[in-house]
Amino acid sequence: MGTITILNSIEYKRQPIPEIDKEYHIFDDGKIKPSRHSITTIAEVVPFDEFKDRDPDMLEIWYEEVKECHWLYAPDTDYFVKGTFEGEDDDDMWFVRTTDGGWFSLGFFGSRLDIDGSLYQKMIEWFGEESVEC
Repeated sequence: MGTITILNSIEYKRQPIPEIDKEYHIFDDGKIKPSRHSITTIAEVVPFDEFKDRDPDMLEIWYEEVKECHWLYAPDTDYFVKGTFEGEDDDDMWFVRTTDGGWFSLGFFGSRLDIDGSLYQKMIEWFGEESVEC
């Protein structure tokens, strides 16, 4: 897993790499609340060196996101992780590393990937289990 150092002072432990075919909670825009909660299934985990040759357009999007949102996206990522939604083929998401060692998707509907379920548990604690629809 390793660690990631941000601004030469804070060290974060990298979260584990998501597992293919496993469902994970995600939160649109990183906001931990029921209205922003969804579930994605991991379809692919592609090492950076393979991905850069496979999808140069998405790689360029990642480079731009790192420049524009340097506080969110880490300047390097070890994997590109594809999340899908059942019955919604056009809504695939590519997750990359964040500055705190987590995962966040690229593009307009960026979402935080809850790799260990801790964000989901916080949402239940804050809003109650009855507030969750999926």
